[in-house]
Amino acid sequence: MPVRALLKLPGRIRYILREFRWPLIVVAALILLGGAIFSKSMNLPYGKACFGAFMLIFVQPSMDFPDLWYDQALFYLIPIVGLGAVADSVVRLGYLIFSSKRKLQEWWIMEASTYRNHIVLCGLGRVGYRIVQELLAAREQVVAIEKSADSVFVEEMQDLDVPVLIGEARLKKNLQLANLEHARAVILATNDDLANLDAALTARDIKPDIKVVLRLFDDTLATKVAAQFQMPVISTSQVSAPAFVAAVTGRTVHQCFQMDGQTIHVADLRVFRLTERTVASLQKEFGVSIVLHKRNRNGAEMAAAESPVQAGDTLVVAAPVDRMRKLEEANRG
Repeated sequence: MPVRALLKLPGRIRYILREFRWPLIVVAALILLGGAIFSKSMNLPYGKACFGAFMLIFVQPSMDFPDLWYDQALFYLIPIVGLGAVADSVVRLGYLIFSSKRKLQEWWIMEASTYRNHIVLCGLGRVGYRIVQELLAAREQVVAIEKSADSVFVEEMQDLDVPVLIGEARLKKNLQLANLEHARAVILATNDDLANLDAALTARDIKPDIKVVLRLFDDTLATKVAAQFQMPVISTSQVSAPAFVAAVTGRTVHQCFQMDGQTIHVADLRVFRLTERTVASLQKEFGVSIVLHKRNRNGAEMAAAESPVQAGDTLVVAAPVDRMRKLEEANRG
């Protein structure tokens, strides 16, 4: 059995015991209580009486038909109730096995229940899909909630063994099915600002100390939510607009994000005139951070402070937009 399956085994056993707890309790009560009654009224050892009650469940009596009316009633009642509980368990267990083969919703609910310290993602659109890919690359465990079963990414995620639960992320029940109580973070990335905010507040209601990350389109709402609820909020328009501007100006932007009210670009810079300097001198002069240094024919490597910069080199620079512009102007001469 693969190591991953072994790690999930205790969680699956917990789920099965929780789901089948009532049939198990009923059968145990029939055996133990029935055994106690038969032992006293029929003068039998308790163990033998319990075995007799157990056999009665399957309509295979190992004891003679009793004379007392309440013992006679038990002879009829135990098989009816016991067989009902056993049949219910067998049908549900069979359906669960069938669900595992066909990857049905019940199977993914059970899989989600085995996760611990995972991340719950709400909204499996294009942004959510990319988020899951990045999290999986970082070896994080993810449980996704998607409103539409017709989403093009649902099947692809399930093929990667990512549990995808179909339902509204704002509903408390669905967040609980995603095992939010044992998650360490939740990301709300649907296309609906109000749904994201509603789900975020519901998540905090379920687990007050959980880390919540919100995706919002409305800049004003994003600012207010971040200030009032102490939640990291990512505004789609704030993130994407600078990237479009960078693309128009010809800059190769790898990433764009907000920090302390500033827009930070992580972009390539092809060296033309900034020669006969070191990485450290460029960082000090222009107030930028040079992350990677790629020479003409060599691969990219971490930028060493005293490494000389030559024409044709490519630098990966992280800097606010205004400082990036000054660096590019100096490079063009």
